[in-house]
Amino acid sequence: MEQAQAVGIDRPGYMVAAKILYNSPLMRSPELFQKKFSILQEISSAMVITDDITAIANLMLDLAINYTNAEKGSLMLLNERGDLYVLAARGIDSQSIKNYRVKLGEGIAGTVAKTQCPVLVEDIDRDERFRRSTKRDHYKTRSFISCPVVSKNTLHGVLNINDKRDGTPFAEDEFDLITIIANQAAIALENASLMNQLRAKAAELEDINKKLIETDVAKTEFIASISHELRTPLNSIKGAIYYLQQSGKMAEHEQSEFHGIISSETDKLISIVEDLLDFLRLEDEVRVIKKSIINLADILGEIRSSKSLNVMLARKNVKLKIDIKDGISDIVGDKIRIVQFFINLIEGLVHYLDWGESIEIAADEDDFVRIRLSLSRRLPQSILPYLVNSRHLFHTNQPEEKLKLYLAKRVAEFHKWNIAAENLDDGFAVYITVPKSKREQIEAVVDTTMELFIEFISELLDINICSIMLSNELTGELSIKSAKGLDEDVIKRTRIKPGDRVAGWVALEGKPLLIEDIESDPRFERSNVMQYNTKSLLSLPLKTSDRVIGVLNLNNKKTAEPFTKQDLYIASLLCDRISHFIERLYTDDYSDDDFRQFVSSFDSLINAEKRYHKKNRFIQELMSLIMDELGVSEDDRRAAIYISMIYDLGLMLIDESILKKKELSPLEHRILKVHSYTTVGLLNGFEFSEQVKTAILHHHERYDGSGYPDGLKGEEIPLISRSLSVVDAFCAMITDRPYKEALSRDEALAEIKKGAGTVYDPKVVEALERVLCKLQDDGV
Repeated sequence: MEQAQAVGIDRPGYMVAAKILYNSPLMRSPELFQKKFSILQEISSAMVITDDITAIANLMLDLAINYTNAEKGSLMLLNERGDLYVLAARGIDSQSIKNYRVKLGEGIAGTVAKTQCPVLVEDIDRDERFRRSTKRDHYKTRSFISCPVVSKNTLHGVLNINDKRDGTPFAEDEFDLITIIANQAAIALENASLMNQLRAKAAELEDINKKLIETDVAKTEFIASISHELRTPLNSIKGAIYYLQQSGKMAEHEQSEFHGIISSETDKLISIVEDLLDFLRLEDEVRVIKKSIINLADILGEIRSSKSLNVMLARKNVKLKIDIKDGISDIVGDKIRIVQFFINLIEGLVHYLDWGESIEIAADEDDFVRIRLSLSRRLPQSILPYLVNSRHLFHTNQPEEKLKLYLAKRVAEFHKWNIAAENLDDGFAVYITVPKSKREQIEAVVDTTMELFIEFISELLDINICSIMLSNELTGELSIKSAKGLDEDVIKRTRIKPGDRVAGWVALEGKPLLIEDIESDPRFERSNVMQYNTKSLLSLPLKTSDRVIGVLNLNNKKTAEPFTKQDLYIASLLCDRISHFIERLYTDDYSDDDFRQFVSSFDSLINAEKRYHKKNRFIQELMSLIMDELGVSEDDRRAAIYISMIYDLGLMLIDESILKKKELSPLEHRILKVHSYTTVGLLNGFEFSEQVKTAILHHHERYDGSGYPDGLKGEEIPLISRSLSVVDAFCAMITDRPYKEALSRDEALAEIKKGAGTVYDPKVVEALERVLCKLQDDGV
């Protein structure tokens, strides 16, 4: 323990690991102990370098694989449904693990997760625990290690290590260290999870602020509307009354005329007020647009921790019990409003309870999700209209508790939930029936994911204005699903028929459109074109099975330059990914868990793209020209350009100070080596091309086989990876870094040529030299 403190280790995770080491057989060999203790230090240091879950998983798995000299391994995490899924893997086919799920208690990993006991198996054929549990046809050896990833009695997942390269069984000392790595992984993953929750809360607060601003705007518009609409009839009534009062004796027919004016204008007033109330109701319903997939247990847990609610419960010592069965389907709705619904409902009902009574919330499901609130006493019949009568109007002289029940009912109506209530013999019950609509779930997913795609595209292509429009299945009319740089009013009200304007033309023709100057294009009259800040724009169809389902519109490059064919290539590839994602959603190829993982990784992807430092157009241009020199197909060239824009995104999840260092420690080298896995992990939610993922994964392989991650050699390395390796190194050499000055192009080329045949593919190096000569001749 003194050694632990001597190297500055004083946190709980370190001490637990140190105790394991101290009491293990490793202490019999001080040299072995010191070696493994230093690895423990590296793991602990890594925990402060990144808080991205995918990066942590890959780093921990890499450490475990490298230490044990294993060929295969995986780190599995537990999802919200209690299934294990593979987050990071080595030596295992990516397609086979894509939809792989293991329930607790099933197979080896499921058993280890359920018992939370690590296992070392030297020969599975002789081990009674697992001999019949699973087939191991895809493994070369019969020995493996499987450790639960647990912190504070909470299971996060399982770390599995298989197939030592030399074919020998795993040993006790390797088992001890894998156990330590699993323990440290649990701490790191828990911290990363907390950071994700913090980011999610920050996003929610931002959304709440946005809604408050929208409410203020709506209130101002409503007041202005009332002022305008009511002024004329009120002035007419006032004038009629004035003449009646001032006229003294007036003939009956003259009085009748003014009475008629008053009656007519009063009717107008009633009509105006009714129209305004209808407008408010419609606006309320329109504003429920931030629909998302919501886990009922999570949202009720959040409500249970509400400070204002707990203060109210404490005043009467009311007990709130929540009993939600495992596996209840997610519901669809506006999360902020649903939170308001439950808080208003509970606070409104608590008013009628006495000291020490209780409210219980339970839920189950059949064709619907059914939520029941049970109170321990009967309530006055007079409150039922505020909960169940949709025509019951709330009056301003009613007390606060009834207002809360009325507001809760309104939220239920907005979401098309059925709400009923009744007095029972021994209490009171409120029944909430939530429809389970697969289509509504898909639409909520589309709403959320299109926002993420727009954010990513705007960062990747460096543009100010872009939008995704999807078509109505019946009419074909295009409406904006998500946009950046457009007014909210434009987003809500824009509807374009096939053939109208630019987007309508693209939807009708099913062809992409690159316009350098919209004002001089004879196909589109200026009156039919939305007013942009620049004259150049891109509009591309989104297609599934040759059917146009929408349009991607791009405008206003931050550089103010016109769009190019290269922009068109990249945008086309992005459209393919959006279309593929939507198609998967509508063919039930995405589960709720897939969606949650996708949103989480996409948030990280966008944050990484915002910080990405390799947005230099020269990288893409060089990649394109080298592909031309190598004579690849047009599809491969486009893929290569796309890859050159995203290949190092995983670096953005690593502490920036490491990227600026001239010399790196062994740990920092390990961290950098997993960044290609992290990049693929960031893209995994929507990137369907194995070519793209493989090229990114292997762009640090060396031609002589001494590179990473798999030590591929020569032609084994994908051509795009070999080309990217040369382009990346060359561009790094001609760029100023904190630790070195930039080289000239000639100096950088000379360095690259030195590595031809060892580090780099000689053919690619020759192609680079030819490209640079042509650029020099062109004065570029």
